[in-house]
Amino acid sequence: MTLRLGIIGCGSISRAHAIAFRLLGDDGLVRLVAAADPDPAGIERVEQIAGPVPIHHTDGHALIADPEVDAVVVVAPTRFHRDLILAVADAGKPLFTEKPLAPTFPVVTEIVDAVVRAGIPAQVGFQSRFHPILRFLRDVVVDGRHGAPMGYVIRDDQFWPTGDVMDGHTSWRSQAAEAGGGALLEHSIHSCDIACWLFGPVTRVFARTRHVFGYDVEDTAALTIEHASGVVGTLLTIFNGVVDREERRIEVFLERAAIEATTDFVVGAPEDSLLVKGVQGPPERIDPVALCRETFTRDGVDVDRPFYVYQYLAHRAFARAVTGGTAPTPGVADALAAHQVVEAAYRSAASGAPVMVADL
Repeated sequence: MTLRLGIIGCGSISRAHAIAFRLLGDDGLVRLVAAADPDPAGIERVEQIAGPVPIHHTDGHALIADPEVDAVVVVAPTRFHRDLILAVADAGKPLFTEKPLAPTFPVVTEIVDAVVRAGIPAQVGFQSRFHPILRFLRDVVVDGRHGAPMGYVIRDDQFWPTGDVMDGHTSWRSQAAEAGGGALLEHSIHSCDIACWLFGPVTRVFARTRHVFGYDVEDTAALTIEHASGVVGTLLTIFNGVVDREERRIEVFLERAAIEATTDFVVGAPEDSLLVKGVQGPPERIDPVALCRETFTRDGVDVDRPFYVYQYLAHRAFARAVTGGTAPTPGVADALAAHQVVEAAYRSAASGAPVMVADL
């Protein structure tokens, strides 16, 4: 079965999705049949990457109602997510939505409740889970080969995703009314998801935020994160002015090993690195490109394709889950867990005290 997709929102991030659609179209898994955006130029940009899209809409709700569309991909700015996702849930169609789910936590819980009630297949765009390096970390933590995890350090930084440094209309990302938050919500909710995925539920968060660039969303956030498992970690996230810099560095400390991993937006990028230091012997430096190829081969993916973004693997998992009748993952429950970390951090930064997730 080929899943007929419609995408709502054809701004900057739609490029990554369009590449995935093109590759998945070659596989026969999906076909991008419709696109919705009030700006025709946005749809044209998607077509330049994904190929011709037969149906154009200026309104996302018209696309959701279109009988030619089997499943909906929501890539619109965050403030539009609520109405669009609730409409998809009402239509009973499978949903793939970008993160964050909404600008504010109460709306996040409303969206999650609506999707769960509707019982639709739903996947949230935490594509970092599909990065081969992060999957390696997950395997190490789960199988216990180096003992139990003790703690971790995550550092995220990238240039401000606004203005001339990105294609499309992206100034909304610096406005609280549009985005809801800055470096933490808009960007490092990915790292909050990774922390939950690797180390389990979060119980308490202490945080500080800053507004160095003068926008009304934070450009700096520092978190101490406590997990129910006993693992304690830290997260530092930055929006800076260094163009073309987007990097996540993770250090994981286990009983018998320390692992250092660096990932970029591009799978197999020069910045990618993976180093494992065990109890005995020299450190093991794992080739990220070789790891990507090994992971792709294991998953039955053509290793000669460009590694570009791991959106391909995320959308592949979504299409296979929907057509195979299984629940897509990461789902809205995973998104809620990540949003809880973010919300606890914002409340902690406002109050100056740690916040229990159970009290949200």
